[in-house]
Parts: sequence; C-alpha cells; structure tokens
Amino acid sequence: MTRLGLKILKFTKNYIKKNELPPTYKEIMAAVESKSRCAVGYAVDRLEEEQLIKRIPGRSRNIWPV
Repeated sequence: MTRLGLKILKFTKNYIKKNELPPTYKEIMAAVESKSRCAVGYAVDRLEEEQLIKRIPGRSRNIWPV
C-alpha cells in the first residue's frame, strides 16, 4: 500500500465514523492535500484491488472500508 493509499484509508474510516457516510473525492483530496483527482482515483483503485475498500457502483459517496 502506498503512503497516499494509507492516508486515504485512514481518512475514510475516520470520516465515516464521524459522519456516518463516506467522503466525496473532493473531501478526500482536501484531507490528503492532493491537487490531483487522478492520483486519488488511482490510489482508491489500488485499495479496492487489495480488498481494503469496497465501492458501490452508480452511487456518490461510494467508498466503504472492508
């Protein structure tokens, strides 16, 4: 797992615990201080491949930790 992936996973878990719904990509980008949605998207893809998160197709706020 990359450093960015780890930051995203930790942020997502904390965000869901606090807000009871997953963050948007924009919120993730701000939290991990990334200006690139592509980099965040790539890291999220890797997390899903490693089965550390689950995404629900066709929904916004679709990133859920496993």
